[in-house]
Amino acid sequence: MNAVAGTATATPAQPANLPWLGIVAVLVGAVATTLTSRLTSIGLADLRGAIGAGFDEGAWIPTAFSASQMMIGPLAIFLGRAFTPRRVLLVGCVVYGLAEFLIPFSPDLRTLIVLQVFAGLGSGTFIPLTASFILLSLPRNLWPWGLAAYAMNIILGLNVASSLEGWYVEHVTWDWIFWQNTVVAFPLFALYWFGLRRLPIDREYLRGGDFRGMLIGASGFTLVFIGLDQGDRLDWFSSTLVVTLLASGVMLLGLFLLHESTLDTPSVDFGLLVRRNVFVLIVLVLATRFLVTSSNTLVANYLIQVRGLRPLEVGNALLWVALPQLIIAPTVAWLLNRIDARFAIGTGFAIATAGFLLATGITSQWVEGNFSLALLLQAVGETLELTAVIYFFGHHVGPTDGITFGAIIQTARLFGGELGTSLLIMFTRKAEQWHSNLIGQHVTVNDPVTAERIAAYARVVGSASQGAGEAEARGAGLLSSTIRAQAYTLSILDGFLLASCVGVLGVALVLLLREPPVIATAPAVPPLPPS
Repeated sequence: MNAVAGTATATPAQPANLPWLGIVAVLVGAVATTLTSRLTSIGLADLRGAIGAGFDEGAWIPTAFSASQMMIGPLAIFLGRAFTPRRVLLVGCVVYGLAEFLIPFSPDLRTLIVLQVFAGLGSGTFIPLTASFILLSLPRNLWPWGLAAYAMNIILGLNVASSLEGWYVEHVTWDWIFWQNTVVAFPLFALYWFGLRRLPIDREYLRGGDFRGMLIGASGFTLVFIGLDQGDRLDWFSSTLVVTLLASGVMLLGLFLLHESTLDTPSVDFGLLVRRNVFVLIVLVLATRFLVTSSNTLVANYLIQVRGLRPLEVGNALLWVALPQLIIAPTVAWLLNRIDARFAIGTGFAIATAGFLLATGITSQWVEGNFSLALLLQAVGETLELTAVIYFFGHHVGPTDGITFGAIIQTARLFGGELGTSLLIMFTRKAEQWHSNLIGQHVTVNDPVTAERIAAYARVVGSASQGAGEAEARGAGLLSSTIRAQAYTLSILDGFLLASCVGVLGVALVLLLREPPVIATAPAVPPLPPS
């Protein structure tokens, strides 16, 4: 970002007095953000039941949280530049903790959604400002460690959510899905208080900064995000609401670009976006986010839909991705000071792709233990590639680009996750319909094989049925369930193949990366190790 007060950003910020607290703050804040979003989605059925909301009404509960995060992201960049990251993060932490505490007391859906919006606005400040904090405030030798903490949060938060939600529902109460975030807010507040430096308010930037432009851009991204999030439920372009959201969002984004082009000092430094490698790196961040979403979504959906597992049981499988992060992330941070980041990115995509290909051996008889090795490979690869991508990205920006860097990372993170989720849901749904149709063509009423299978099922359930007619009807129902399970399994297999293709694309894109360009200001990270 080009600063209005140039002298305020012409030199790198001095490191915080307690930089390790800053790294911990990055980890805790980012984990809280990701975990809250995922927990809300997983616990949605319990939440709908508690307030008496229907399926369509309840679908807006997680959207309210995530869309608010998207809205505040660009605005947090402006506010952090004007009021300092420390002040904005402390306020965001208080708003987040208070809203999460009040959500279980919501008397109706409207109140709950309003509180979700406040929780999203508060937590949405964490990642963009802490990403720029890593770049601008940490000593250079701690930079990879801060990034490793950032990368670890996404994978750890997404994959531990099922276990937590299941444990809360079975052993305490669903209220703790939200109250746990209030508990986390207390140490997070302390970390921000002691780990971030006290700086004066930049009143010159506050007077001359482009708040209007950031508001227009944030609104455009938010409308597109909501359209994507609700698109599959409302059947995409068949819905007037989805079309209106997407069209309005695109128009606002166009207006934002036009507005920025007329400013002498635009809020976003578009020159950064056209630097060598930067566009490829943004695509690699999106690809990585898609792979992380695939690891979590595909396995969880299979275990719930086909094997009928509860969230706690699903979480046991996903812990193969979550828990190794405690070892993988520090190892990656250590490696990045010793190997070429491009090699690390390519290796990460290759390892993750191998994990997805291994999972294509799935059958309808697989249980959580069958995914262990595949998930472990995905965990190693995704942490390596995401950390290395952001680390290499950092060699393309200087201290004056830190805020723009944070905005790009936050937008790519949220959009990558949303695009990944929307694409996977739509892709697997269409694949299931296709496979179900193909299987159904071979299961006909007059086929002796079909009759024999129904009779076999009828004999199994005959002792629990009243009369031959009921047993035969239940046998036909069991056959129908078997067909659905097989079709769903094949659709999940196709999802793993899609993720594998994205992984191969990631490896190919890495080959396009060249040495970082020479930039006007010194890079905010240590030099790359020799190739």
